[in-house]
Amino acid sequence: MRSLLPYLKLFNHARFPLIFGIVLMIAGLASSIGLLTLSGWFLAATAIAGIGSLFNFFYPSASVRGLAIGRTVARYFEKIVTHDATFRILAKLRVRIFSKIIPLSPAVLNRYRNADLLNRLVADVDTLDTLYLRLIAPFFSALTVIACIGIGLAFIHLPLALFISLSLLLLLMVIPTVFYRLGTAFGDRLTRSRSDYRTGFIEFIQSQAELVLFNAEDKLKSRLQQTEKEWQSYQRQEANLSGLSSAILLFANGLMLALTLWFAADAELGSGEYKAAFIALFTFAALSAFEILMPIGAAFLHIGQIVASAQRLNELEQQAPLVKFDGNLTALSQNREHTRNSPVLIQLQGVTFCYPGHTAAAVKELNLEINKGEKIAVLGKTGSGKSSILQLLVRNYDPNQGEILLAGQPLCAYSEAFLRSQIGLLSQRVHIFSDTLRNNLQIAAQAPIQEQTMYQVLEQTGLSHLIADEGLDLWLGDGGRPLSGGERRRLGLARILLNSSPILLLDEPTEGLDRETEYKMLKLIFAHCRDKTLVMITHRLSQIEQFDRIMIIDEAKLIEQGSYEHLRAKPQGVFKALTERI
Repeated sequence: MRSLLPYLKLFNHARFPLIFGIVLMIAGLASSIGLLTLSGWFLAATAIAGIGSLFNFFYPSASVRGLAIGRTVARYFEKIVTHDATFRILAKLRVRIFSKIIPLSPAVLNRYRNADLLNRLVADVDTLDTLYLRLIAPFFSALTVIACIGIGLAFIHLPLALFISLSLLLLLMVIPTVFYRLGTAFGDRLTRSRSDYRTGFIEFIQSQAELVLFNAEDKLKSRLQQTEKEWQSYQRQEANLSGLSSAILLFANGLMLALTLWFAADAELGSGEYKAAFIALFTFAALSAFEILMPIGAAFLHIGQIVASAQRLNELEQQAPLVKFDGNLTALSQNREHTRNSPVLIQLQGVTFCYPGHTAAAVKELNLEINKGEKIAVLGKTGSGKSSILQLLVRNYDPNQGEILLAGQPLCAYSEAFLRSQIGLLSQRVHIFSDTLRNNLQIAAQAPIQEQTMYQVLEQTGLSHLIADEGLDLWLGDGGRPLSGGERRRLGLARILLNSSPILLLDEPTEGLDRETEYKMLKLIFAHCRDKTLVMITHRLSQIEQFDRIMIIDEAKLIEQGSYEHLRAKPQGVFKALTERI
């Protein structure tokens, strides 16, 4: 239950609406119980009076109408107030969790599957709305209304009032406790099986093409069906217990109703003409009072699921980022003395790095200097550590040993916003947001980009056909579904051409493109980077001679570097052997 404390504190953001919602809930319940109780007395008294007798029915009938209207109004506004407050709290909760997730990317978030993160952010947060709407508010409202019933009926007959109120209070304590215990027995498993099914289903939909291609659809589908059966079995247990809760409360209601009728028939209810009508009043009061108990028993079944969802969210929130941006440098000009005396912009000094959870080093004792405006190509076989160098330069990870300097200052000394503005990265995977083409291009720069500039870049990258019908308002959908792999790659290059960062890091930007398109894209890249520092990973040797320096990485180490002419002339050189073999 301690896992719920951080979420209970969120109620402070909507304290008064939530309290007002409980007041309205109490008013609605009191009006409903008062309506049925007064109606019972009114009908009995009318029957006793009979035809031709003098009986003032104006006050009771007006009260019945007033209570009916009050019940409707109170319940209407209670739903509006409580749901609005709850949704506002859940919105704050989602923002808080998302703000916790952002610093975890990518080092910590790699431990989680994307579908699992989505399920936690959506389904688990939605589960927490039960905490107020179905547990806290109804429970406190029930306590208050039971007290009001006892006080109100005590003016007529104290022993009967105590019997009804204490019976209701006993049921309010016992029934939720019992079903809370029963619900926690499988609530955690139900939440996790639901999460596993939804995660698996999302991945099944997203991987349809690959599953069909490799004939693996049936295997994954059977595994998904097994998870669904497990989830359904827990749902069946929940439904059975919910039905049992209703059955017990109905039985208790009938028993209490019979006992109330029995005790009221022998009770001394005054000496007035309509004293027998009070029997109906107490009987209908006992009958209507169960309206406050019926939803509570089943609601406490969900506490196990609520706690499990809270624990899953707490697990995510308590993850500590591996990289903390606590630097405060916001300009390279603060290192003016260094930049005046040395052309070196980036330095890697004895850098060694292992990915979390791995023992093999991705980068070993790397010493490297990159001058301002220099164009560097990084070559090496897959898994040699090329991409890891780029990940370190943008501080997605920090090195385990050594230091990285930017303009003479440690990379960690710069603020995150400034570092992101100075370094632009194009990774192997170009992510397309489910948004318009315009907004997918706009993320390349913080300042608004002119539409004419976007049109020009799309023309240069061979994507002008995308704006033929809908223009820049073309909806690209989830992951850029309408686009081919080559179009996604060129859209990533279009972002680079719109990026104004002085340092650009490109990870195989022309992979998957044909020779002619590759030549055009490289020409655009070199033109755009004329006054910029460029580090580009590539497996191809197209236009390799245009780079100022070529670096060869193998087994996480820098084994060779130099200009094209220098490496070509180097006897027994790795680059020379590579070019001769090709």
